[in-house]
Amino acid sequence: MQAMADNSIEVLPVEHLPEYVIGFPVHVAITVRAASHVSFARLPFADLTDLRSSIGVEYTGPAGPGESMPESRLNPESGRRGEPLAEGETRRMLADVSPLFESPAEGAYQARFFYLTPRASYSAAPVRFRFRRPTPAEANRLALFAPDRPRFDDWASWTTVCPLSPVHTGPIDPADPLRFNLLFRRLICGPDPLDRVAPAVLDVLTGLYAPERLALQAELDHARNDEASYRQLRSQILQTQPGLAWWIRMIDRGGAYLQTFRKDRP
Repeated sequence: MQAMADNSIEVLPVEHLPEYVIGFPVHVAITVRAASHVSFARLPFADLTDLRSSIGVEYTGPAGPGESMPESRLNPESGRRGEPLAEGETRRMLADVSPLFESPAEGAYQARFFYLTPRASYSAAPVRFRFRRPTPAEANRLALFAPDRPRFDDWASWTTVCPLSPVHTGPIDPADPLRFNLLFRRLICGPDPLDRVAPAVLDVLTGLYAPERLALQAELDHARNDEASYRQLRSQILQTQPGLAWWIRMIDRGGAYLQTFRKDRP
């Protein structure tokens, strides 16, 4: 493990769901903040598409203790160049950490997440949640909506690679443990151009996903060239969700996740 660090980076309380379904994504939101007197030129950050070996975990569950602490490194040749973190800046990382829990057992867990950098690791306060088995209805939906999931290394890869067959464009249950991935895959692989996507499809993103719903709405406003709506939402996000300022910067530079993945799709 990397050496434990000083107080140059603080990991804020981890946001998580009270329970996760075995075999489905495990989304948590980890927010880091640089000290007011420190800035970083290049750091690895997890996001919706990749953990980038920047998140680790130590946990205790029904089968005893376990841990997953990847080696954090920047590698410009592979595209892992890192991104800056300014003095006092916060950065929110919504990421699927299911790859860190290999074959979880059903039951209660206490987990301590770490933000990993090439120089040091930074610990968050411990959190508690449960893993449970899927209900028959959930197992059926998983087989229906994601029959090709075993072909991919993780849920992030499944979500961002467009299949040859049409993606699910029907209603998404707000309680579906796959709701974020189904929606994100629809946005980048669906038949409708971004400027014709109804913003109401984002309504399933509540609770843990609410900040990302705002950012995705901003992407849709930008794609529609609705400058007034985008500017209003941009201001709201920067004021209420400063940990997503990095996402706004991507949009301001000409596009973020949705437009990028749509350009790259076959």
